[in-house]
Amino acid sequence: MSGELRAIGKVGKRGELYPPKKIRDAVGLAPGRKVSYIVKDNKIEVIPLKSFKEALEEKPLVRISIEEFEKLTKEVLGELQ
Repeated sequence: MSGELRAIGKVGKRGELYPPKKIRDAVGLAPGRKVSYIVKDNKIEVIPLKSFKEALEEKPLVRISIEEFEKLTKEVLGELQ
């Protein structure tokens, strides 16, 4: 989704957040969906997390060979030791 969408929601008696349907639909929130919460500058950012299946179905950001992957892995592991 591009652009900005705004709406007013409510907070339940036990602190539950209730975003309006148009907000849930815009970002794909469904019952049981996991989200990440980030608090910054007195604001809460809610980010829907992708399931493992959704992540696998996405187009890769980059393509590298197995050799390149192994080389990068060795470099990273070497830096961590």
